[in-house]
Amino acid sequence: MRSVEVFAQGIVDVANAVMEKAIRVISVERGHDPRDYTLVAFGGAGALHACDLATALEIPRVLVPCLPGVLSALGILRADVTKDLSRTVRLQVLNALRARPKLDREFTKLEREGLRQMRDEDFPENAVRIDRSLDMRYSGQSYELAVPFARDYIAAFHRAHEKRYGYADRSRTCDVVNVRARFTGRTPKPALPKLPPGGADSRRAITSAGRVSFAGRLHACATYDRAKLRAGNRISGPAIVTEYSATTLIPPGWTGRVDVYGNILLEPRR
Repeated sequence: MRSVEVFAQGIVDVANAVMEKAIRVISVERGHDPRDYTLVAFGGAGALHACDLATALEIPRVLVPCLPGVLSALGILRADVTKDLSRTVRLQVLNALRARPKLDREFTKLEREGLRQMRDEDFPENAVRIDRSLDMRYSGQSYELAVPFARDYIAAFHRAHEKRYGYADRSRTCDVVNVRARFTGRTPKPALPKLPPGGADSRRAITSAGRVSFAGRLHACATYDRAKLRAGNRISGPAIVTEYSATTLIPPGWTGRVDVYGNILLEPRR
């Protein structure tokens, strides 16, 4: 292989290693097993790296949504209006039931202000969903975990602590540091168009073919126009899928399937 290709592969490997580390921070280090999830690849270049990252993290599948390069803009169009309010209480709790009246009073203050703000956004009170949560810690700790304000929130905190850090000390006193309330008002959602069915054959979407280097080896590789793909189409890697706002890379050993909304689901070939 030419030195320029080796150099380019090194750049890709470094970029993948940095992204893999970032994913581990928000998954493994928070008690979540990546093997239980699907990796969503968005942005103009997200789907260029997604399959390599999924392989490194043993994530079983990758989802490349329709319009990946402008997914954030689409999300804004479909997002509900939310407001988050919090209040510091610094309350030591020995019994979940006994501390509940004081916490309820603090939530009432938050909710009065939150509902006022939502009315300013033209949402009536009966159209607003309110989710309560607590920032909790063991007494003496300097960091908190967020847990829902459920019937037995102390037990919920112990479970959350064990999941995040691998242990829980149910004999220790707990502190509620902050009470939080999220106010959500639903908004009208623009519809997502559906693709016409096209069967498994995707050859009509091929625009060119050539040879591409993957991990130091050249492979025959077709390029597809995503706008020409139809629901049910299947693509065997290696392949490149191009569109106006993004590029998707399907490495050797991976296959893609297009769903009715134009999303591409990528999985290792079995």
